[in-house]
Amino acid sequence: MIKMKKILCAVVAVAALAACDKDRFNYGEKYGTLSFDGAGLTISEEVNSATKADAVSEDYSLFLYDKGDRQLWKKTWGEVKAGGNISLLAGDYKLVVRSTSAEVPEAKFGAPVYGASKSFSIKAGETTSIGTLTCTLLQAIATVSYNDAFLETVTGDGAATVELKSGFPLEYALTYNGGSPKYELRQGYFALSGEQSTMYITFKGSIDGKTQKMSTSISGVKARDWRVITFMKKTDASGNSSFQVEIDGLVEDLELKNDIQGSEEGDGNDPQVPVGDGGIELVSTSQYDITKEVTVPATGKFPLTMTAKIPNGARKFTVDIASTNEDFVSSVNTVGGTTLDLINPSEAAMGIFGIVPFTHGAELSGKTEIDFDLSGAQTPLLAFKGTHTFTMNVTDNKGCRKSIPITLVVE
Repeated sequence: MIKMKKILCAVVAVAALAACDKDRFNYGEKYGTLSFDGAGLTISEEVNSATKADAVSEDYSLFLYDKGDRQLWKKTWGEVKAGGNISLLAGDYKLVVRSTSAEVPEAKFGAPVYGASKSFSIKAGETTSIGTLTCTLLQAIATVSYNDAFLETVTGDGAATVELKSGFPLEYALTYNGGSPKYELRQGYFALSGEQSTMYITFKGSIDGKTQKMSTSISGVKARDWRVITFMKKTDASGNSSFQVEIDGLVEDLELKNDIQGSEEGDGNDPQVPVGDGGIELVSTSQYDITKEVTVPATGKFPLTMTAKIPNGARKFTVDIASTNEDFVSSVNTVGGTTLDLINPSEAAMGIFGIVPFTHGAELSGKTEIDFDLSGAQTPLLAFKGTHTFTMNVTDNKGCRKSIPITLVVE
């Protein structure tokens, strides 16, 4: 987890809109006022110096959205910092600030993006103050390194690959450099597919004259997390050697896979490396469009069903749980935690299936279709207002992966 200290980012004022902007709002109906008077600067108490943002620049972008997520306007900080009020129709809105006008890049070196958002309501004839927004890092970070013993085994070029959002890997190159290997030291910044995601980590390269591949993954990765990844070779007192990866102090043994003699590399293409997502998809079998937010009804039936289609058969199936409601997260943590392994669920995690009844069990291994009926989640979820995200992470028998979020909203 990144410890952030002294990120300075605040939204303190928005200039009065030009007449052309005002015409975009229907003043024939009742409206209220959004005020930025009295807003000030804030400083985050937790900032890591390696990710420290510069002071707010005039290029920071502000976006105003209505309840239907329709963008009403976009301004730069330089355009709005003069201050002022905005007249808006009565209703619900959201103000978003980002350090870039573009979307957060999926995976890129040296590209931190900071931002914040705040939802608010406008009442007719009343003034609503937005207060202060403090920006934080919107991405997760990964750095890769190797211990000396590992580097001594390197006999050719290779690379570590880190992937957080399916289909957007970032390659950390390692070059042989005539026997003095050099590797990518820059920080990689990764957008998340939900509030929590699974990070997939792979090394492939020439080790002791053979092309070797080793892989692992870590779940529960969140914005502002910094995963420090170190590939290592260890030798015990008996002279037995093994390869390991250390992530934030936790060490895991690595299995070498797809061993190929160096002379067999040819053009460097490995036909066994998975390409794409293997056709993995999650298909709704009810009235709900699960590619969008689904509102849990307060009364009546909630027939939320879907089918996971995995043409190559399921090898690994996990679910990351996140929520804007801290009480919900706390409740989930008391019955097993926010990451579920559906194929090999822990005994502690069994309690979560009483809240959200995901299909689970060893019999899911190898299946090409898995049906889910989450209708039973209605009653327990209604006790927790907010947005609840369940990200399904699937790995098939060919190593193809896909992460698919399901978002349930309780109003």
